[in-house]
Amino acid sequence: MQQSKSDLNARHADSRPRIAVVGGTGHLIRTAVGRGVDVVYLHDAETAPLAEAAQAELVLEASFADLDAVRAVLLPLHAARPFSAVMSLTERGLIPAAAAREYLGVQGNSLETVQLLKDKPAMRKRLAESGLSPVLSSTPESLADLIRFCEQAGGPVILKPRDGVGSRGIFRIDSPDEAAAAWRDFTASGSGLALAEEFLTGPEVSVESVTIGGVHHVLAVTDKQVNSNFVETGHTMPSQLSMAETSAIRALVTLFLDAVGVVDGPAHTEVKVTERGPLILESHDRIGGDKIRVLLRVTTGIDLPALLIDAAAGRTSSLPATVGDRGAAIRFLAPEPGIVRTVSAPTLSAPKEVHVGVSAGDTVNPVRRSGDRPGYVIADGRDAAEAAEVAEALRAAVRIVTSDDESSDQG
Repeated sequence: MQQSKSDLNARHADSRPRIAVVGGTGHLIRTAVGRGVDVVYLHDAETAPLAEAAQAELVLEASFADLDAVRAVLLPLHAARPFSAVMSLTERGLIPAAAAREYLGVQGNSLETVQLLKDKPAMRKRLAESGLSPVLSSTPESLADLIRFCEQAGGPVILKPRDGVGSRGIFRIDSPDEAAAAWRDFTASGSGLALAEEFLTGPEVSVESVTIGGVHHVLAVTDKQVNSNFVETGHTMPSQLSMAETSAIRALVTLFLDAVGVVDGPAHTEVKVTERGPLILESHDRIGGDKIRVLLRVTTGIDLPALLIDAAAGRTSSLPATVGDRGAAIRFLAPEPGIVRTVSAPTLSAPKEVHVGVSAGDTVNPVRRSGDRPGYVIADGRDAAEAAEVAEALRAAVRIVTSDDESSDQG
């Protein structure tokens, strides 16, 4: 019997991998479609769908605050044609994706693990139970609680949101006398519940990893620069710490991923290298932001979103061989706050890049969170040191002239 064209198309569609992307990035959708994977895209009902939604097989919406609604939307689709993965690489989508995975019986990190990574005090408790990376911490609910913890810590303290992202609402307290001002500013920032921790002294790095088939692969250790508000001002890959230090960091992160129950997908883990050795700051079950995926591709040849899509589609069970050992760096622009008068920047070719997100008439704010940074430059080099040097020179070559008077002349 001759099959109709529609029957053939249906059979072809059924043979293609199919994933649900929950609040994912446009890059993830483009990557999946480009690699022959059908995408069902679910966006939060409170936000507009991404422009890349047009490339998806189907576009759905549900309130991400209602996990039962997310489950209900995806269930009939999974029953008709099962998803090989339910994934997200955005903060808002991580918990809904995990809830749907667990309900549908799709492989991936459990809802418990994803919630643990979002809840910093719960993560600290798990680490303490595991005897791993001890850090003195507290969950103050009042100024009096915070003062008591500062006295107990006997040194500088960091006050931050329990589930914070984007370097928002972070304050250093050097003595109990400074607690009242920090508590006032933290409360005014609208950051929600508080976490206080002993301030850890030493270089800060981030660690990119991917877990495939339950096996953790540490892909890179990246040096980090931060400003006085603890907002990232730059990243350099690979880290220029010693081999002994990076080996200890890699070993710690592997143990950490086991302790919190990560069994699948990417993780972005932040570590301080202290006199006591490397200690975990926090972690996220997603790719690191700040274009770290670009730095990773330049330095190792690994296209992490493509690797994740292939793993989700069941096309790979191991890590591809890396190529090259170049350096890459990103530096964020930090012009004087005020009204933008003029902008000038060099024109570059990949992998070097300059991105300026402001133009004449826009306002540049003081950098108190990641979203305040008005642009960045990316550079590569024969090694990390050269990449960092080139990136610093590129940042200096970008001229954003501002003034604090809206009526001032340009210049």
